[in-house]
Amino acid sequence: MRPRGGASLGDAWRYDREHMDPTDQLAERVRGDFEKQGRVLSFWKFLDEVRAQPAALMRSSAQYVRDMFDHFGHDHVEHLGERVVRHKLFNGVPGDAECQRVVGQELATDAIYRVVRRFAREGRDHKLVLMHGPNGSSKTSIADLMFKGLEAYSHTPVGALYRFSWVFPKGGGTGAGLGFGTSAQSNGGSSESFAHLGPTETSAVVQSDMKTNPVFLIPREFREEWLQEICGGELDFPHLHIVRGDLGAKSREIYEALLTSHKGDWREVMRYIRVERFYISRRYRAGAVSIEPQASVDAEAHQVTADASMANLPPALQNLRLFEVGGDLIDANRGLVEYSDFLKRPLEFNKYLLTTTEKCTVRLSGTLAYLDLVMVGSANEKHLDGFKTDPNFTSFKGRMELVHVPYLLEYEREVEIYRDQLDLIALRKEIAPHAARAAALWAVLTRLWKPDPAQYPENERKLIAQLTPLAKALLYQGRDPGELERYSADEVRVLRARIPELAGEYRDSVVYEGRFGASPREMKMILAAASSREDSKCFTPIAVLEELRALVRDKTIYDFLKLEPKGGFNDPVRFVDDVERAVVRVVMREMKDAMALVDEDEYDRRFDEYFQHAIAYTRGKTVTSPVSGEEREPDPRVLNSVESLIPTGDDIDLFRQNLIAKIGAYSVANPGGKLNFRELFPDILRSLKKDFYARQSEAITQVQADLIKVGTPEFDRLDEENRDQVERTLKNLEERHGYTRQCALELLPWAIKKALPEDQGG
Repeated sequence: MRPRGGASLGDAWRYDREHMDPTDQLAERVRGDFEKQGRVLSFWKFLDEVRAQPAALMRSSAQYVRDMFDHFGHDHVEHLGERVVRHKLFNGVPGDAECQRVVGQELATDAIYRVVRRFAREGRDHKLVLMHGPNGSSKTSIADLMFKGLEAYSHTPVGALYRFSWVFPKGGGTGAGLGFGTSAQSNGGSSESFAHLGPTETSAVVQSDMKTNPVFLIPREFREEWLQEICGGELDFPHLHIVRGDLGAKSREIYEALLTSHKGDWREVMRYIRVERFYISRRYRAGAVSIEPQASVDAEAHQVTADASMANLPPALQNLRLFEVGGDLIDANRGLVEYSDFLKRPLEFNKYLLTTTEKCTVRLSGTLAYLDLVMVGSANEKHLDGFKTDPNFTSFKGRMELVHVPYLLEYEREVEIYRDQLDLIALRKEIAPHAARAAALWAVLTRLWKPDPAQYPENERKLIAQLTPLAKALLYQGRDPGELERYSADEVRVLRARIPELAGEYRDSVVYEGRFGASPREMKMILAAASSREDSKCFTPIAVLEELRALVRDKTIYDFLKLEPKGGFNDPVRFVDDVERAVVRVVMREMKDAMALVDEDEYDRRFDEYFQHAIAYTRGKTVTSPVSGEEREPDPRVLNSVESLIPTGDDIDLFRQNLIAKIGAYSVANPGGKLNFRELFPDILRSLKKDFYARQSEAITQVQADLIKVGTPEFDRLDEENRDQVERTLKNLEERHGYTRQCALELLPWAIKKALPEDQGG
């Protein structure tokens, strides 16, 4: 029963809603959502919306795509030594469960944004944005996310898009010349618009096949003046598109016929307009279309007045020759079209784009379609190289914006590309640390080029000439190459400062870094094959390295295997050994850390003690004894305990002064921040660790020997203390470094066997 007594009208409504049949509730929600979104408007109501937000409702497609980028926002990330823009669109569209992010490619995606922004400012989308790069470098993924972003944006209030249809009422209208018979009122007694007529009141509906902006129904010769008036005389947005644009051929014929019949009464003509909100949809080809390589033109036209379905048009319109335009470009109008593998189809079928991109038109049988859409495309480098030799390339180049989309050069980000593959592997096997990283590091190594020392200051050329592929990969990742390559701290500082130059050295050349090398697709195949090995219960770097060794045996399979090695670069066979060495070293380091033979706080204590004495010595001051609190002179033994482990040069005073200067510079750059000696002096930390582990070498060797015995009768015969040490190590490996017990027991014996004497250090 409904509430009685003093219950309010609102209470009664809520009661009805709560006790409504679920299907009725659904219907009510759909109707409410339809009305809230303004799905159907009269032309006059649409003009009210335009007055309220002129810039939003009179955008060109380029302005719309730019605004879509801006809607998702951007932030900044570090990329190869530089701070670059990352558009959040490429992190994935919220609410889309199938949406995958584009890993890396900040330079490419921002280049696309800047081109579209320029189109928006100019008011013309007059070039094809052609993404080019090797196979599998995310070109298609970039386009996919642009489509998904447009779809999501078009459902927001600020992303509303409108088109229009011509609505002709049954037995009513205002002119016998149209064949409607006598005049009749409509729309619930209002003669202002036929927009809201029901199906039984409508004889025919003709939709604008170009999804034309209803603003174009305002006569072109008066449109700019009207625009100035509603904007208060100040047009603060690019408006040439809206001033120059016009109706499609079909709508123009209908408009002129109605205007003639109504003796120039424009208000009467606008009664037949129903403004409809539409949403960009790739599935339904509304403002979002991908064109696959095909041997056909991407648009068409046919006469609709010859169609029996149009028999309900007023007689005056049936005498017109109305053409319906369609096809890929027409479906994509007001949005985005992607030419997938643009250069794979015959060039003859792309030549129409020379005119289409420049004039934004496409000539069809019996009509000329004016387009408003952003065009992007993709091509691999082989096809682009071939295209550059064609005599037509110069003409096309002037109508294209070329955007590099290379393979990634940061191996940690490369691992992110493998995430879906790793998730599948994880359903079947435990995954050891560094398995995917080993594959990613090898892939990045195959993509790097040897730097040209002549491009750098003379005092740095020797260092640049000695730069190895592994050191370069570590630099690009932001890691300390001294971990593996024994570079000094000063050399590391020089190399880090040169990362932007190293990364940019080949960026604008034909053979840019990331053009050649192993693709992510190929690496996923390696991961799949490695995880399928039946000889292991765990997916480890061991299996990955074995698959890589099998891959490089046949150099005829992939082009990057055929490259001539140069100064250690372009040598995939050697890179497998480099990756193995890197993996062994990091596993050994993590194992020794997990043994907990040295308290991590001991490093910090040694750091603090050393720098207290070094600073006091350099400044001629005393230090405070932590035990007695007495002031005393800096202790040479404390200084020597660290300086004897590292190269200091002949002038020890100068060495200490440089340390203090670096600390001062760090403090200025990080005001109020805690001084991090580990970060500031990684070479000293390595030396301290190596010294500590050297003192514990016998204990380390014993734990390693005991680890190998786990699962055998020999392990059971060990004394309790030794077994406990092994168990603590395995537990620490799990908690600190992510090893499962199974993966640790497979990986550690292999690393111990492969370790070189120098790997016993920190």
